[in-house]
Amino acid sequence: MQQQQVRQFVERYLATFSAHIVESHPDYFTVKLPVEVDKDIGNRPFYWSWVDKMNLAYQPLILTFTFHPDCTPEGLRSEHLHLGAARMQQIFSSTKKHGSFVCMYEQQGGLLGNAGKRRSTPLVPWLGMNLKVSLLCDKRRDILLYLGINLHQPRMVTDFTSFLFSLSLTPAIPDYYYTLDRKVTIQEALQMAQQEVEHTLEQEDQQWAEEARTRLSEEMSILEAYYEELARREPQDEQANANKTEDETDDAAEQPEAQSSLEQEALHSEPDPTGPASVEQPISFDEYRASGGRILDFLRANGIQTTSREEINQAEWKKSTPDEERQRRKDELAWQYEPRIEVSFINGGLFYLSSSPPLMRSSKAKSMRHLPASGRIL
Repeated sequence: MQQQQVRQFVERYLATFSAHIVESHPDYFTVKLPVEVDKDIGNRPFYWSWVDKMNLAYQPLILTFTFHPDCTPEGLRSEHLHLGAARMQQIFSSTKKHGSFVCMYEQQGGLLGNAGKRRSTPLVPWLGMNLKVSLLCDKRRDILLYLGINLHQPRMVTDFTSFLFSLSLTPAIPDYYYTLDRKVTIQEALQMAQQEVEHTLEQEDQQWAEEARTRLSEEMSILEAYYEELARREPQDEQANANKTEDETDDAAEQPEAQSSLEQEALHSEPDPTGPASVEQPISFDEYRASGGRILDFLRANGIQTTSREEINQAEWKKSTPDEERQRRKDELAWQYEPRIEVSFINGGLFYLSSSPPLMRSSKAKSMRHLPASGRIL
C-alpha cells in the first residue's frame, strides 16, 4: 500500500465509526476518536477499566496522524502512519474485528432510488465470501477466492467482490425495496463453497507437492547419515566418559572426610558475641529502631522466618537420548517440508442486490485470482 492508500483506508475506517475530524490537511489530519476506536487503538486499557468500573464520563482521545515523515505539523504532537507502523496494525486488527461480516443493500438511482416510480423492487440475497487457500511446505503460495452464492436460487459466481465495488450499497434497506426469501441455507452455501475450493485445487498443478516431498526425503537422508555417524563414534565417547567417572569417584571419596572434620569444628566453635544472634529483644519495635538496630534483625529475633529459596532438583533432569533427538528432528522436518493445504476465511457478508452479477466459469476466474487484489477490502 502506498501512503495515499494508507490515508484513504484510515479515513474510511474512521468514517465507518462516524469519527469527528477536527482538522484536515493534505499532509495530516486530527481526529477525535469514538469509544469503539479508542478501546481498540487508544492503548488506554487501565483508563477504560476505571471509566467502566466507576461509570464516569468519557474523555475523548484526540490524535494527529501524518502520512509523510518530512511534513510534521509544527506545535502538534503527531504520529506517522505507514504500513509497518504499530498503530496501523492495530487499525487492521480493529477492522478485522468489526468488519469481518457485513450486511448491505443495493440502492439504485442515487439517493431517491425508485421513489419517483412508486414501484417496489425485489432484492435477492447473496452470500459473499473472500477465502484464502494456502499451499504450504517450506515455501508458501496463496490463492484468493472471491465467491458469491445466490441464496434465493442455487447459483455461484466468482470474482464477486469486483462486482460489489461497482454497485451503490447502503447498510439500511432503501425505501420501496423488499427482500426475497432465502431458499438456500447457510450450511448448504458453505458446502457449495467447499466444492468450489476442491475444484480449484484439482485444477492446480501438483508439482509443488512432489518437489516438497523430494526435498523432505533429501533432508531425512542427511539426518539419518548424521545419526549413523554419531552412533559409530559413540563407543569411543563412552570409554572416555568411563575414565572420567573413575577420577570423579576418587575425588568424591576424599571430600566426605574433609567435610566431616569441618562440621566437627563448627559444632565445637563458640558463637560470636558481637554477631546478629546476640541482639536482645526490645520491648517494642520503636525502641529497637531508636537504639539503632536493623529491621531485619528485629524480624529474625521475633520469629519471622525468611523465605526459603526454590531448590532445583537436578536428579529429575534427564538428557535426551540420540534416538529421542533424531525423532524430534524428524518431526520438525516433516512439519517444515510436508505439503499441506489450509483454507482461511478473510471476510464476507450478506448482500441484497437487485442487479445480477455476470456468470463466470471457474476456469476463467482462475486466471483472475492471481491478479493483485489491492483495494478489494469489504
